[in-house]
Amino acid sequence: MPGYKIFFIIESPKERMEYVRFFENQGLLVEASPDGSDAVSYLNEKKPDIIIADLSTPGFSAIDFLKKINESDISCHTLMITSEPVVEQAVTLMKLGAFDYLIRPLEMEQLDLSVRRALALLKKKDHPAPPVLSSQTRKIKIITQDDDIQKLLSLAGRVAKSSASVLIQGESGTGKELFAKYIHEKSDRCNKPFIAVNCAALPENLLESELFGHEKGAFTGAISRKIGKFELAHKGTLFLDEITEMQFHLQAKLLRVLQEKVLDRVGGIDPVDVDVRVVATTNRNAKEAVENGDFREDLFYRLNTIPIIIPPLRNRKGDFEILARYFIQKYCKIDGCHVKGLTKQASSILSNHSFPGNVRELENIIHRAVLLADSDLIEPENLMLDLSDSNTLPPEIPEGDEPESEPGSLRDMEQKMIYKALGQTEGNRTHAAKILGISVRTLRNKLNEYKENN
Repeated sequence: MPGYKIFFIIESPKERMEYVRFFENQGLLVEASPDGSDAVSYLNEKKPDIIIADLSTPGFSAIDFLKKINESDISCHTLMITSEPVVEQAVTLMKLGAFDYLIRPLEMEQLDLSVRRALALLKKKDHPAPPVLSSQTRKIKIITQDDDIQKLLSLAGRVAKSSASVLIQGESGTGKELFAKYIHEKSDRCNKPFIAVNCAALPENLLESELFGHEKGAFTGAISRKIGKFELAHKGTLFLDEITEMQFHLQAKLLRVLQEKVLDRVGGIDPVDVDVRVVATTNRNAKEAVENGDFREDLFYRLNTIPIIIPPLRNRKGDFEILARYFIQKYCKIDGCHVKGLTKQASSILSNHSFPGNVRELENIIHRAVLLADSDLIEPENLMLDLSDSNTLPPEIPEGDEPESEPGSLRDMEQKMIYKALGQTEGNRTHAAKILGISVRTLRNKLNEYKENN
């Protein structure tokens, strides 16, 4: 990647600094602005190779900006970031030439992969793209002491060397994508790309182009050829998330690619050979989806060569403690905190929680608690779990451990945590909402409620 120029249009100073530092370490020439009003002038003067813009940045109009790029002779790729995805917006931006539409919460790995893909298309023949997500650059960790999960890991390791398709089923947040990456890392394809597609996030017409690519002029707004995810994953692994949400028309086309190992770009004439290992996931019961007529039976059997069903966290009670410790260490390192563990009462509350959001929910709870903890131990109020919620059973308090007095109403505690999160993020509502595990809209409504009552 050395020598290429990247320009960030991001309002948050913390986020800008994080991105600039990361990509400068990759050898890129990086500049950033908190204001989108000078984006067009920067584009004309500096001619960056990649522009990454937050759609909420003041003074920035993504549609106008993309139109300016289309009117110029500048060859660059644009990546758009949003906290509030809208399907119609995504379709419009992609048709205008946006290279990618990224949705928060956004992992640095995901952004890095998108940047690498964009640069791979810009590079000259004498500057080959580096391998993506190789086993040398990433080690997949699946933290568990549960017997069932360990058996599944053993199965995944055994089948990884094959080219067989894998179907991973499980509730949202159980770690299906992590298992997919684990299989990729253990396979002979580990030094080739791992490309992920969320089949539920895009409408049918856009998903078809994302998967199979399109030729210039294939439809209104197709101003250049687009290489699809299948071609980008050539010799590697294609991860199809929420596969049962794919429309019937695309299911038939996907089946043909899996059987024939060739694809047709939208608007294309010549077939394209592809060598891709497919790992698919769903949070639904795939057999029921077939019985209900939502999913093709022949595609189900094609994908289900190796079935993996991940149990929910509530059935892996032994895992919550080891995972909690792991996430505490992880986020202390990331955020510079010094939390050592949980109090007995906080641990008891977690052990009685049913975790409808599974491991992802536990991670978010611990991350938030680490940021909000006032001491080296996480207290119950740092977890911000409503004990009246049916998903959390009240923990038993040993005799002599009852609190002497009521620490305050739940509303007061909630308000305190919200203001503390805003203080830590320098008033940035998007980041504060992420810490708190709520939407920006909910945060805004809470703040308005506090103003009215003061």
